Amino acid sequence: MNFADRISFCVQKFGPLLVGLDPHIDYLPRFILEHELEEKGKTWEALAQAVVRTNQKLLDELHDIVGMIKIQMAFYEMLGIPGMLALQSTIEYARSLGYIIILDGKRNDISSTALAYARGYLSTISFPGGQLESFWKVDALTINPYLGEDGIIPFVDEANKTDKGIFVLCRTSNKSAPTIQDVSGPEKVYVKVAKMVETLGEKMIGESGFSSIGIVVGATYPEDLKYLRSNFPSLLFLIPGVGTQQGDIKSLVNAFQGNGLGAIVNVSRDVIFAYREDSNNISGEDFEKKARDRAVYYQEKFWELFR
Repeated sequence: MNFADRISFCVQKFGPLLVGLDPHIDYLPRFILEHELEEKGKTWEALAQAVVRTNQKLLDELHDIVGMIKIQMAFYEMLGIPGMLALQSTIEYARSLGYIIILDGKRNDISSTALAYARGYLSTISFPGGQLESFWKVDALTINPYLGEDGIIPFVDEANKTDKGIFVLCRTSNKSAPTIQDVSGPEKVYVKVAKMVETLGEKMIGESGFSSIGIVVGATYPEDLKYLRSNFPSLLFLIPGVGTQQGDIKSLVNAFQGNGLGAIVNVSRDVIFAYREDSNNISGEDFEKKARDRAVYYQEKFWELFR
């Protein structure tokens, strides 16, 4: 099934919440971290296993109310080889529970290097005598458009072969985004990016009316969000900036089509580490229950936009 169609089906079943697994080491439940440090000492392996255990508890708790996760690679890469093994374990576990998995790697390059990234994350690796499916069994990847079409087309082509998706950084949620994204000639940079993605993704529009080549649009710029939805109806939006970055939920109504489709909303720390708001729960016991409560809150808030 086309990636955008899978997303649309998932949103209709669960809601548009995309939970981010961003395992800040200093936010991990203390009872898990202390156990692993006691077992393995002050090692990379201890930290990585604490990440795996935390993720698995979250995935178990959320899989009946959330259908999509976004994994931020930086938090795994920082732990070296043990961290990459933790990433592998997390992906495999999430797949076993039926989650759609978006890998947030923001990859980019040109020519054969871009193709290597694209095949490595989205397609297959061929060699004399055979081929292997991508080691990372994910459904989509985030990429950076700074190098232009040369840095995007290899990802589009490989994603098209395997019904995978990509999300291209367009109007990001960070405060300094306008420094580059608002630079204008005839039009602003982020608008040119959206037009480029729209053109490249035309061949990957599914039955839902959306392309599997989407864009990242921050909730922290609601007027730009509204403009992009009005002018690019076939683009699927991945929206960060809700929760810790305090993007306005009510303004997200402008990100969706009238049927409630067309966007998925990422919330990371504010869901998975919701337990930290309780000063009496220092150890993090039942942290996954707090995460579930917060996920339910967000799904309900998102559904209210269309009532």
